[in-house]
Amino acid sequence: MDVFVSEELCLGVIIGPHGIKGAVRVKSFTEIPESIAEYGTLHDKNGKSFDLRLDGQSKGLLIASIKGMTTRNQAEVLKGTELFIKRKLLPNTDDGEYYHADLLGLNVYEPDGKKMGVVKAMHNFGAGDIVEVAIGETEKTVLIPFNNNTVTDIDFVKQKMIVEIPLGLLD
Repeated sequence: MDVFVSEELCLGVIIGPHGIKGAVRVKSFTEIPESIAEYGTLHDKNGKSFDLRLDGQSKGLLIASIKGMTTRNQAEVLKGTELFIKRKLLPNTDDGEYYHADLLGLNVYEPDGKKMGVVKAMHNFGAGDIVEVAIGETEKTVLIPFNNNTVTDIDFVKQKMIVEIPLGLLD
């Protein structure tokens, strides 16, 4: 892909503390959640560095220790902290593969050229990726399966995604 949305990508977010010794619960956005720790030092939006060591999993979240953090109070302060990495440190994507962050903000069109909305978020609840589209200027959103049957084209140069809406989805 030649067009980049951002120089950095968010790989996860600290959900809150775990226990009393400074461990944190982390929601990972990587394809294999545990691989978040394999990318090395991560940082927040202000540039503060975090070295994660995975200690386990609990209720769908990773449990991690952070170098230099030894108390629950220290961990509590980090609740909501997004963990970023520089894009150049990530592997390049193959054709037809995308980092979710690159899809955010794309204009979404139906095959006839009618603008539907803008990509607001990407989700995966376990059965495959879902694209959340904000419809027009309203607060309404629609969830569309992100697969080859519904997303027929993505053009980063033109900043657009073409979707074939499944029958009955918008009714």
